[in-house]
Amino acid sequence: MKKLILIMLNVAVLGLFSTAASAEQQDKRHFMFIGEPNAAAWKYLMDNPADRKSSVEGAFKELGGEVLSYYFGLGDGKNYITVTIPNDNELIQAIYLMRLPAGMLTSYKVIELMPSEQMSK
Repeated sequence: MKKLILIMLNVAVLGLFSTAASAEQQDKRHFMFIGEPNAAAWKYLMDNPADRKSSVEGAFKELGGEVLSYYFGLGDGKNYITVTIPNDNELIQAIYLMRLPAGMLTSYKVIELMPSEQMSK
């Protein structure tokens, strides 16, 4: 009987945590950043090989965001970064503008993503 009560308490606690995480996730928006590095950027990347995801994670974390993935497209030379960012339009625009003055991109695009469960609403 005690074992059953402990299991039920654990399930209840997990339910509370998942509800809190779900509410926190609703305050976030999802984006995909697509950048096309220019020749200077490729030279830098080749001269300084490193995991680029780890180099941007800290910055997004400080802004209340999270880097979900960081990929390089084989054959197109672009990078694809998916992130969650707090629902703050000024912050989102500032993040977009941060990469432009660096002069390392030929093109740059930001796409807001909608989770599939929201499509049915």
